[in-house]
Amino acid sequence: MSTNTKNQTNRILRYLRTGRGITPLSASTRFKCMRLAARIEEMREAGIRVQSRMMRRNGKRFACYSLA
Repeated sequence: MSTNTKNQTNRILRYLRTGRGITPLSASTRFKCMRLAARIEEMREAGIRVQSRMMRRNGKRFACYSLA
């Protein structure tokens, strides 16, 4: 895992620890992260409990992730 990837994962985790959820669009805008699902998987592999909730807006389906 590259240093930039680790930094992204750590920044996203700090954001989730504030109690907010994150979507792929917000991760792209806020953290320049185009692979949120991969970052979430890295957190899960590290033993962090992340829950996902499927959402639908304007006919589009996407996941919203938050800490369990």
